Amino acid sequence: MTIKIGGTDFEYADMNVKRELRKTDIRYNTQGDMLIDMVRRKYSLEVTFGLLTETEMNILRSRCEQIFVVVEFEAPEGYIKKEFHVMNEPAGELTTVNRVKLYGGVKLLFKEK
Repeated sequence: MTIKIGGTDFEYADMNVKRELRKTDIRYNTQGDMLIDMVRRKYSLEVTFGLLTETEMNILRSRCEQIFVVVEFEAPEGYIKKEFHVMNEPAGELTTVNRVKLYGGVKLLFKEK
């Protein structure tokens, strides 16, 4: 399977898709009960890539430089195409095989806008 980040397809080793409840305006009433205004459910993605070449890593970094990026993927609900916030910097362990730089252990965290 592939995931499309900023219009570029990437093969990945593992993807964890969750739907999380985003909350706002947490208050307490006079009895001490918590009152929460629910915004809505949004996607949270954790993508772990397989080995990436230096070229693929540079493309991934350039796609993740923006605060928000369009991500497309398959989810249990069907094909999803939404804007996501990139929560971390793409970085991995550098390995050299036959003078070719490869990056392993690259993990990205995305939260839906």
